[in-house]
Amino acid sequence: MKTLAKSALGVAVSAAVAAASVQASEAVTVDPSLTFTYKNYYWKETAKDDNGYDRNEWAHGLVADFDSGYVNDLVGAVVTAGYAGPLKIKEGFNYSASNVAGSYIDDDLDGDNDTLVDSHSISGFQQAYLKAKHTFSGVDLAGTVGVKKRSTETYADSGSRILGASSTGYDLSVSFEGASLYFTEITGFSGRNDSSFSNDLSDGYGNKVENVRIFGSNYSYEDLDLAAEYGESKELIQQLFLKAAYSFELDGVSSIDLDARYGKSEANGDLASSNEPEIGADYEAQYYNLNATYSYGNAYVGVGYNKTKDGDYIDRYVDGNNDSFNSSLAQWEDYSLAGEKAYLVNGGYNFSDQGLEGLSWDVWFAKGTDAKEINNFKRREYGSYISYAFDGSLEGLSLAWLYVNYRADGSVDDSNDEFRLGTLYDEDVNRLYLTYSVAAF
Repeated sequence: MKTLAKSALGVAVSAAVAAASVQASEAVTVDPSLTFTYKNYYWKETAKDDNGYDRNEWAHGLVADFDSGYVNDLVGAVVTAGYAGPLKIKEGFNYSASNVAGSYIDDDLDGDNDTLVDSHSISGFQQAYLKAKHTFSGVDLAGTVGVKKRSTETYADSGSRILGASSTGYDLSVSFEGASLYFTEITGFSGRNDSSFSNDLSDGYGNKVENVRIFGSNYSYEDLDLAAEYGESKELIQQLFLKAAYSFELDGVSSIDLDARYGKSEANGDLASSNEPEIGADYEAQYYNLNATYSYGNAYVGVGYNKTKDGDYIDRYVDGNNDSFNSSLAQWEDYSLAGEKAYLVNGGYNFSDQGLEGLSWDVWFAKGTDAKEINNFKRREYGSYISYAFDGSLEGLSLAWLYVNYRADGSVDDSNDEFRLGTLYDEDVNRLYLTYSVAAF
């Protein structure tokens, strides 16, 4: 199947290129673009107990994005390259570097609390892929092949650092009359703090994973949206995701959005069996997530509920920064421990109607209780995200501030249960983001 699918995409790209060559005298590249983005991030994260971690990191970087557009509305290419380097990063016991690479020594010999002894820059290509599309009789066909930042319902290469993670593979999709079908195969991965163009997929324990395959569909009809996706990493994990969303207007300025989501994660073969106790041959977990949001003008308020059953929900197919817990309770922490009931209240406001175009503020409160195998468990977080995008002569410049106050209580009988112990910490988070983008053309 791997060879057939890649061959099909290769034939499609070749045919499109041939068609473009035949019409060479009329060939036009539509909207090519080259954008340079400077990023300057300062992150200060402070442990409030012995289980938390510390970070005092100031780093910056430059990213170049080139998009050829589509030649004759058929084929094109995208290339992204970037650099990220430290400005000032505090080193020492229990400190870490995230936007750049770091070197560590294990002081306590258990891998939990390491000492950051050095930080250094990273650079390279984050994306390099070909794209093709074609429409006939109301049916839209599209495909990509190469290294790119991918995102589906159950898989997402992280873009939260200066340089983003990316994956190697190909994608095919067909869309018609509000419905779409898609397929993705992934055979390589590069982390968000890694200079490598592409590495083999891994289970995190030194075992190679051959591929990740994802099948999905979407359907929209008036105010109803449906989504379904199934994916699996060979011999490791398989996931199923379902979502139904409905929106309706109350009047000219207010509306209500409702959605229900279901996710299931299971062991998928021999690698899962060898990943005991994190996965194991009999691993299974599922979650149910319900949400409602009321919007009035530029303001909104919402509530969410999530219940995780059976095991701790594993939301990544392979090792790396590509997890995607597709729930409203995916906040600073994923509220996805076995048996955990979690609640969310959030709200936000866009100040454009107050003459402050580009200013927005989002806040939230999340709470989790009743996780299995944790005595007297409870956790909660307060969060705030304020962003401002300038216009006029400063267009392209944006500032943002993320603040999170996370607190967790409980005790674990098994001192080797690193996963649960890793959720029981107190932390204050402050992250400042400055970005400035300039379009060369």
